[in-house]
Amino acid sequence: MFASAVAAARFGMSMTLGRPFHRRSLDRLLDGMRAAQQEFGSITGGDGDDLLGGAVLDPGTRRVVQGKRLRTQSLRAAAETDFYAEVFGRHGIDAAAIDHDSVTSIPVTSKQALRDNPAAFVRKGARPVHTCTTTGTTGRATTVWLSDDELHLVAALSTLAQFQSRTFRPDDQILLGISPRNRIAVHATSFAAAAVGAAVRIGGMISPEHMLATLAEHHPIPGHKPRISVLTAHPSYLALLVETARRRGQGPADFGLERVLVGGEILTPGLRRRAREVFGEIEFEENYALTELVPFGGGRCERGHVHYEPATCLVEVLDLHGRHRPVAEGEPGVLVGTPLPPFRDTTLLLRYDTEDVVRTVVGPPDCSMSRLPALDQLLGKRRQAVCHDDGWTFARDVVEALESVDGVPLPARFGFWKVPGGVAVEVVAPTAAPALRAEIGLALERRGVPLAELRVEEAPDGLRRPVPLRCDLREGDFAQGPQPAAVGTALDTAVGTAVGTVVRGGRP
Repeated sequence: MFASAVAAARFGMSMTLGRPFHRRSLDRLLDGMRAAQQEFGSITGGDGDDLLGGAVLDPGTRRVVQGKRLRTQSLRAAAETDFYAEVFGRHGIDAAAIDHDSVTSIPVTSKQALRDNPAAFVRKGARPVHTCTTTGTTGRATTVWLSDDELHLVAALSTLAQFQSRTFRPDDQILLGISPRNRIAVHATSFAAAAVGAAVRIGGMISPEHMLATLAEHHPIPGHKPRISVLTAHPSYLALLVETARRRGQGPADFGLERVLVGGEILTPGLRRRAREVFGEIEFEENYALTELVPFGGGRCERGHVHYEPATCLVEVLDLHGRHRPVAEGEPGVLVGTPLPPFRDTTLLLRYDTEDVVRTVVGPPDCSMSRLPALDQLLGKRRQAVCHDDGWTFARDVVEALESVDGVPLPARFGFWKVPGGVAVEVVAPTAAPALRAEIGLALERRGVPLAELRVEEAPDGLRRPVPLRCDLREGDFAQGPQPAAVGTALDTAVGTAVGTVVRGGRP
């Protein structure tokens, strides 16, 4: 008990003061929380309190703390990389003079620079062990190096969050429906599930028919629910599952799904509604994270804000025209992040341009997670945004409109671009009937899209400028048709019988 208390104190000090995490203390903290869960069932605070973060700091104090940590730790370490050593020398940057307000003297780091030479961002003296890459949906995959301690820290932080949120429960069966190339997410989720006591499967982004068969199967694993109860998936892949299930006539009675964790794309109200028609009243947990800034990430509150832990990253929202100026409250801009110590010690990034467009919150957040700073909406990629006479149109505007129309198959396959008088939109639908065109046009106009041209195509290969979807990164599988259900059920029955026999002390 005393060891767990000391481990919790060391964790809090690291979060607050930026001191390196102690791996053994992290493991002791996890052991203590696991024991508390087994004894009490829940270890969450009330009213959305975060038991795992550092001290709650007011914005002014937070700026001072972040500035000091940036100056004394981040810049000193970054100077030990080939990339930033050259940048500091070329721009005459004195790392000792940088604070929160003068960080803008450091040039913004482009995604292309990291993509072209990831080794140049590795600190000399670091111990790089793990390569972690993005899935490369919008271009060639981007790589970051992590030490073994860093990857363990990411998994431990994920586990601590799961203990508090109880998104994973000991009797859950969890299916990871994301690409195994998303190494950090797969590792962190699997680690957290195992620590909580849940059963976890890594399914990957296999064919929707195979995935639906796995979700529908009974898996007789002792101590766990009989069917998959939690699914992690990108929104476009979830949409593909929903559309396939609707076509096959499947509904809530065919599945045991209770919760879905989504991220990496925009989850629309239309997809939520149609997913519940197929899977029942499932809960959604929507998060924002990206490989390059790990462990920085955000979770959505009941008001739709994306809240993040400021100890992990210095966040800026800069203008969309490339002038690198902060935007006003309520305005859209590109998210730029600087991971802060002690969370990163191998691949170091300063003012990294994520290319993700977000809208800032107006005024202080008024929600259950108000202790944490927040962003308002994730709007899509900057390269997909269209600037026109009436302002900007973002991917969120278009996809939310399209997926609200039942006549548009999920996931919405679309493209959009600037034309004289507004925006041209193209979308895949089974028919170009006037009634459907009118419904699509009205939905787009309600979302504020200045629609000047609408093209309805019957097949995806007819699109001129398709927005890429993560569901198209699926892995292959030899199983076809109904075979996965039969094979999977037989295998699960055999495994369940053997495990149950061992637990009871008999022989299989």
